[in-house]
Amino acid sequence: MKQPVLLIVDDEKDIRALYHSIVNRNFDFGIIEAESLEAVKNLLPHTVPDFVLLDLCLKDGSGFDVIPALKKVNPEVKILIITAFNHCKEKRKAVEMGAVGLLAKPFDQNQLIDHLKTMHYPD
Repeated sequence: MKQPVLLIVDDEKDIRALYHSIVNRNFDFGIIEAESLEAVKNLLPHTVPDFVLLDLCLKDGSGFDVIPALKKVNPEVKILIITAFNHCKEKRKAVEMGAVGLLAKPFDQNQLIDHLKTMHYPD
């Protein structure tokens, strides 16, 4: 069985490092990081993520803009939106675009772990 691949998309290096550390301690995932929409688009021809932690506010656009490309390379990809916005509008758009959930910053690391467990072990 192949190791699941998790893509972390956030423009803040420290945040990516924090997520990477939390995931590494709790899951056996291959982890790839991207700091922008452009970086994600450059990765996709060579990488097929199973899971994505996706920030909405990136320097070169909205995380929502890359969801179609993620879904194109893997229609089964499970995307968790992580954002400072916690409005019904964002939650509704996330679900409409195929994300499995939205986690509002700031959050406790156990919330992230619980979301990833649900994404990885849906039953």
